[in-house]
Amino acid sequence: MKVYSYPPPVFISTKMSAFIGLDTLILTLIILLLSASWRLYQKRKFYRNVTSKLPTLYGIPFIGLAYKFLDVKNVFHKIGVGFDTLKKSTGCAWVGTTPYIMTVDPEVIKHVYSSPEFLEKAEDVYTQFQNGLISGLIVSPGKKWKADRKAISPFLAHKNLIQLIPYFNENANNVKNELAGLAERGEQDIFTIIKKCGLQLSLLTIMGIEVEEGSEKYSNILKAFNDYLDHMTVDLLLGWVGLRFLAHTPHYKRVIKYLHNLVRSLIKKSLARKVEPEDMNNFVEDKQMLIELALKAMRQGVFTEKDVEIECFTMIAASYDTSVTATYTAIVALAMHPDIQERVFQEIRSVFPDGITSIEYDDLKKLPYFDMFIAETLRLTPPVPYIGRQASQDTELCPGVTIPKGMQVVLSIYELHRRKEIWGPDSTRFNPDNFLPENIAKRHPYSYMPFSKGPRNCIGFRYAEISLRIILIHAVRSLKFSTNFKYEDIVYMPNVTLGYHIQPRVSIEVRSN
Repeated sequence: MKVYSYPPPVFISTKMSAFIGLDTLILTLIILLLSASWRLYQKRKFYRNVTSKLPTLYGIPFIGLAYKFLDVKNVFHKIGVGFDTLKKSTGCAWVGTTPYIMTVDPEVIKHVYSSPEFLEKAEDVYTQFQNGLISGLIVSPGKKWKADRKAISPFLAHKNLIQLIPYFNENANNVKNELAGLAERGEQDIFTIIKKCGLQLSLLTIMGIEVEEGSEKYSNILKAFNDYLDHMTVDLLLGWVGLRFLAHTPHYKRVIKYLHNLVRSLIKKSLARKVEPEDMNNFVEDKQMLIELALKAMRQGVFTEKDVEIECFTMIAASYDTSVTATYTAIVALAMHPDIQERVFQEIRSVFPDGITSIEYDDLKKLPYFDMFIAETLRLTPPVPYIGRQASQDTELCPGVTIPKGMQVVLSIYELHRRKEIWGPDSTRFNPDNFLPENIAKRHPYSYMPFSKGPRNCIGFRYAEISLRIILIHAVRSLKFSTNFKYEDIVYMPNVTLGYHIQPRVSIEVRSN
């Protein structure tokens, strides 16, 4: 009898193993999906006390409305459509698996931005600031924020800002002269010039250094700051869809390291200076830079050396980005509205009939239409288009609606400043008359807030307002601006500060009188 020997069933075993592996994978995915669904169900149940009382947009399960943010050119339009869909000025929207309160109701905004229960910044709205460089006053926790703000607020006190006006004038002259160099050359990129001069002012008033413009060091610093802000924008946009880690490229890390080292080196130079104790008490008598005040706080034990580094860099980046964006936006608005530009020019010329050598603080009080123009510019293009707060405990949002601890409230300043029920049927039209005294009196005080409001408003808003006005007065008195870019064709982008999808270019003409 013949005995047959069979080879081991290798093929069959491999095939069966593959089926078993696939079954295990499918089972694992089903379990994960069920687990995630259960957690989402529990989360929605937890927030039902809020969502049952406010109109709510849920979007797609697990994704929510995040997919609507993929087309960044239409983000602001979709926010407006969202409020129209809610048919209320306060509602709830799910982004991913997180619900957010969205509001453009001035009374709700007043409550949130003046309430001690909402001193904390909304965690998800400011994630791009948590990079070890700019996590100072902008995002610091409420208790730390109070002490830190008190320590550096004298730098931005009225008396010290008045003493900084010579620096503002010098910077404004630089901007004017640089722009004049582009005259009669057709439409030009003016934003680059404004950024270049703006960084000089920030470094001088905050860090007390003046880097020679055009030097290799200055070029490197300017490029690093611009790269840093560009990366923060990518960080912000990817964070909306849960992909923030993709923004942390090796180049981003190199830029952060470079700026870290730059600020540290400036602090070490300041620490190495011989400072007499009595000199540290002369802040109100003599203009001093922010770094000097921060070092005083460090010597008093209020700041650590790391705090000095973070607060100085935060102020540099915030003043630079906000101021240059507002300046560029205002010049573009003048170029697009020649009749308004002419009226602003005539008012400035009536105050400075023989040209300008220097602008004093009292001169700024003599230009009411110019102030209306600035306010309208900041209405339609607020430097920071949205802000957020987070409840530090269970608290009432509005009558009948109590939100739980940790829930985030997001305000779209961009949308608030365009609501027809507040600004009328022509709410998107550029019209400085919106800020005539009689029109201001009709509106809720929290319907206009380009620099936020309440105790945690932008600490540097007066710095920004004064420096912006001085730059524009110098520029408009000497130069005339025009552009072929139409106001209605502007598409805004949700950058760290409000940006343009396409930056309008501007033609410049030197005035003869």
